Amino acid sequence: MIQDDLKDYIKKLYGSQKACADALGVDRRTVHRWINENPKRMIKYVDTIVKTSDTTKIQIIGEILYHDEEING
Repeated sequence: MIQDDLKDYIKKLYGSQKACADALGVDRRTVHRWINENPKRMIKYVDTIVKTSDTTKIQIIGEILYHDEEING
């Protein structure tokens, strides 16, 4: 399942969806929706993601857009 790729990426960056949610100041359900419904909404948090994890803007935006295309066509 393609959603698992984004789920795995978030786990790699933060260890868990809850840790990601805590670091970004959002609810864990929000992270779940990003993974399963609308990854593009994560773009709003790119700067914070870069500051709170080991990734770059290019990497995270690429992941977001790739998974959005896979989910939403």
